[in-house]
Amino acid sequence: DRHHRWALNVIESQRKLRAPIVVPEVVAGEAFTKLRYDHRISGRHDARPALTVLGLLAADLELFEIRGMPSESHRRSVELLARYVDQTFSWVDAIVLLSADDDRRVDRLWTVDSSLGAYRFSHEVLVASPGH
Repeated sequence: DRHHRWALNVIESQRKLRAPIVVPEVVAGEAFTKLRYDHRISGRHDARPALTVLGLLAADLELFEIRGMPSESHRRSVELLARYVDQTFSWVDAIVLLSADDDRRVDRLWTVDSSLGAYRFSHEVLVASPGH
């Protein structure tokens, strides 16, 4: 998509720093679904391109850390979405925000959704998006 080059640059910069990129499982699932059903990528709904991306996430364990759901994710995500009802956060956004907020080692959130910068973390987290 239009943010592809930006995402590649982020991945390459993190690789050079030897800094892992935490990927919540729900984000991996959302990426798979987008790739699986985007006719520009998966002709005739061929799952192989999407499976390739999931395979790369799983294969490069030095760069990508696949993260499960945060504790009490359903209750907490509903509370977060209710607290930020004036924002355009999706449920997956809420899970990402909770995952980053729960881990004090996370100091940067890479996203193409600049609206996530409205969230107030319990520790310092830079929300980085294309053009920002």
